[in-house]
Amino acid sequence: MTAPIIDRRHVLAACAASSVLAIASSQAADAAAHTGALVVIAEIETKPEHADALRAIMLPFAANSRKEPGCRHYTLLEDAKTPGLFFTYEIWTDQAALAAHMQGANAKAAGPKLGPLLAKPPTQSLLGIVSTS
Repeated sequence: MTAPIIDRRHVLAACAASSVLAIASSQAADAAAHTGALVVIAEIETKPEHADALRAIMLPFAANSRKEPGCRHYTLLEDAKTPGLFFTYEIWTDQAALAAHMQGANAKAAGPKLGPLLAKPPTQSLLGIVSTS
């Protein structure tokens, strides 16, 4: 009987996914220590020909967001199989911090630049931490 062939790409993808989940779990555990912490996952999809332009806007936006009051964590992710499909993983101390972020100078400066590049309106999921273990 021969052993099944394991594609190296699947092993690497599984390792990468495990690492992301471990980091997310660690961040969520840290945020759970703060009552009312809010996790946000946003999806931002651009037209494929505008992926580089969106990335150029989102990288400094993410860096500036990390410096805002109430931001516990802000990660920008891009789908490895779909260039131009971005996600954010954010942790805010509370709804007020998120609201201030959405109305702040950083968001107001980036917002108009994003519009013409988007394939569809961004979506945002607001999540409360239920369990970290």
